[in-house]
Amino acid sequence: MEIRFDRIIDISLRLDERFSMHTPTGFTKDLQFQVEVLKDFDAPGGAGQIVRGAHMRLHAGTHVDAPEHFVRGGRQVHDIPLETFIGDAVIADLSDKGPNGAITVQDLERTVGKELRPGDRLLLRTDWNKRYWEKGWAEGSPYVEPAAVDWAIARGIVLFGLDFSHAKDAPNAPSKYYTSRALCEHGVLVMAYLNNLDQVTRQRVTLICFPFAIWNVESAPVRAIVLE
Repeated sequence: MEIRFDRIIDISLRLDERFSMHTPTGFTKDLQFQVEVLKDFDAPGGAGQIVRGAHMRLHAGTHVDAPEHFVRGGRQVHDIPLETFIGDAVIADLSDKGPNGAITVQDLERTVGKELRPGDRLLLRTDWNKRYWEKGWAEGSPYVEPAAVDWAIARGIVLFGLDFSHAKDAPNAPSKYYTSRALCEHGVLVMAYLNNLDQVTRQRVTLICFPFAIWNVESAPVRAIVLE
């Protein structure tokens, strides 16, 4: 595979201690993102080096969810072919969507209907990520109508990325977390917490988003970039 590009755009969300995640019921323990110094430069016998550790959920920051996130016995991150994480991506410009804006089948047909091909990675741009650090970011986020989720699955995509809350349910969603649940049930990866899609000037680009090589997990952080 030959890759040619003029620009690299980092579409990963900055991960630092401002990042916090809602903790719904069912958690037996939580790990909000935090960096801790484990060994400092001036530690006795420390050989003049610094070592840090991170406390975090694997779902913190820009990450991919494998089918097992919602499918008991489903594929985990290490089961996904590496080719899935590099290749053609198509960006749907939905930046006209305001707070609580519904993304419909008509929106996807209008923005990417003629461009999307089987095997593509679909990235939804709303620019809602610019409000991430604001209170009420998740509650006011745009959301995807169930029929639009089903439309994307039927088009044969392998990855579904978004820069707004992937946990926001449509009022008519048939189940909780329908967007991620339906995608996982059909083997489509979900990539959440995208950033800077407004800096991408082309609709069809090359996406690279390799996850950490962690075995036996349903999710893993990624450094997602776009080549154009």
